[in-house]
Amino acid sequence: MQKKQVYTRISAIQGLAFNSLKQLISWSNDFKVDQPQIDTQHESLFKLAVEASELSRSPADKDKLITKFEEFGILLDEHFRDEEDVLVEIGYPMLKGHRAEHKALLSEFKFIRQRLSTWGGEPAFQEKAFVVLNFMLGVTVGHILHSDVNYARCMQKDLLKQADICLPDDGP
Repeated sequence: MQKKQVYTRISAIQGLAFNSLKQLISWSNDFKVDQPQIDTQHESLFKLAVEASELSRSPADKDKLITKFEEFGILLDEHFRDEEDVLVEIGYPMLKGHRAEHKALLSEFKFIRQRLSTWGGEPAFQEKAFVVLNFMLGVTVGHILHSDVNYARCMQKDLLKQADICLPDDGP
């Protein structure tokens, strides 16, 4: 009875997550930070997350989902290095904290990748697919649309200051 309850709970969560996830992680030009290389990488990360959400619907796509997750991790590592280079270049005042977020996300990726190596049967597929998607959602919607927007604002202010445009204060 308990297995059935857990399976039903995961299925309900899965249905909610998978049905709305594509909408949550669809790329929009509103997400751009006006750095072409970074924007291209962001868009690619969003695309990989959408593709993973499609693959997460069927245990038959387990290997493809793992491959997509690996591709996501490779791009994420490259992206974080490129992004940190840009942040150093612009003198981003919160670089240390941003780097710490990157380090934590890469550590979480490695932990999840390790867990995927012990993949079990169908109930385990649903649970692990959910973990993969939750991570990808955290990177795309969580990190990119929150933390990266902060440095984009900093870059925009810097560009406006260089153009001698008066900026309002952000407050205290």
